Amino acid sequence: MFCPKCKTLNQANATVCSSCGEVMPHLPGNFQNVQASADATAKATEYYKAILGPQNQDYYLDMFARFDRDEAVSATWHWPALLANFFWLLYRKMWPATLIYLAAFLLLVGLMGVIGSSFIVSLIYILFALGMVFLPPVFANAVYYQHCKKLIATATASSGDVQQQLGELAGKGGTINVVLMGVVVLVSVVLLGVVAAIAIPAYQGYSAKSRTTLAYALGQSAASKVSDFYTSHQAVPTSLSEAGFAEPIPSYVRDIGMSPRNGAVTVTMEGAVVGGKSFTLEPSLDVSGQLNWRCMSEQIQDSYLPQQCRHQN
Repeated sequence: MFCPKCKTLNQANATVCSSCGEVMPHLPGNFQNVQASADATAKATEYYKAILGPQNQDYYLDMFARFDRDEAVSATWHWPALLANFFWLLYRKMWPATLIYLAAFLLLVGLMGVIGSSFIVSLIYILFALGMVFLPPVFANAVYYQHCKKLIATATASSGDVQQQLGELAGKGGTINVVLMGVVVLVSVVLLGVVAAIAIPAYQGYSAKSRTTLAYALGQSAASKVSDFYTSHQAVPTSLSEAGFAEPIPSYVRDIGMSPRNGAVTVTMEGAVVGGKSFTLEPSLDVSGQLNWRCMSEQIQDSYLPQQCRHQN
């Protein structure tokens, strides 16, 4: 209830003003309930203002009033949380949420290598990434509202004096200092740079190995056709098409060819790390007159090759 003399906000059941000592008006019956409700709303607004600070105060007051009126949070849309979610959380001093989002982002970067390992795993990863982009702006206002309510509950539990409560809320709320924000952003950029320097090459290496493994299966299929042709004709074919190989070339393979001299199948890779490099399946006759195949490469590092193509084999 506001004092009619000095306009200070007092408790709804106050008999005198805590600031000037003026006797507070007494309203009978339902008027007291209406006044108590209005006082509670005004008091909540003062608490919110203390936490929010002057930046975009009207926007958040309208949103919080809606949540208070509905007695429940709901999905909304918040552009800052889409365009710069981590920095918005930081700017609004939501430290736990900031750490959780940063941990989720680092996990997302660290797990880049799982892409391509299987359809289900890749789908889960993509859904997780999309969730990190689009869920925060949908629930940002609700998260901030709950954050403010927790601060208010803590402040009112620690002191019965309204002015002291407002001072505590103003200290814990508001927005972060620009200089401190700059330091935190700089540290975050450096940290993300370090993580990227480790995760991106690891992902590229994993991706290169996955592509060569798939390409090896394609090479084996071509070699099988050459073996079948040799068994039937006791001679190597002049080309893979003559051997009956007609599989489409996937995007991770630049070319697949065969030497008409000895039937060796060469697969040339496409993409980062191994693009333009090749491995070869070399045939040899065993004692029964059948072709045996040995995979080798002088251009691709062993770490990017399937086990069957590495030098130790």
